[in-house]
Amino acid sequence: MSIEWDIEELACAACGKSEEETEEIINNSETDSILSERYGIDFETYCLIVKDLLPLTPVTTTAIGNKPVHGFVRDNTYIVKQEAKI
Repeated sequence: MSIEWDIEELACAACGKSEEETEEIINNSETDSILSERYGIDFETYCLIVKDLLPLTPVTTTAIGNKPVHGFVRDNTYIVKQEAKI
């Protein structure tokens, strides 16, 4: 799974979409639309912002493997994460 798919999930969460709405939005390629309505940006720009912000999130460890990561979390589950460089 690519990080862009995870970022699409994050975009939907940030826009207040439910899991069912998120699946529909992603399947129908409507992520640009919701981001444009909410923030006035496209998905490519949102990806750049998320990738720049990830290293600024606190370092946590994964439940499996105890790997240090930066990430955005919803309901105690990572939506987007990347390995932390410690």
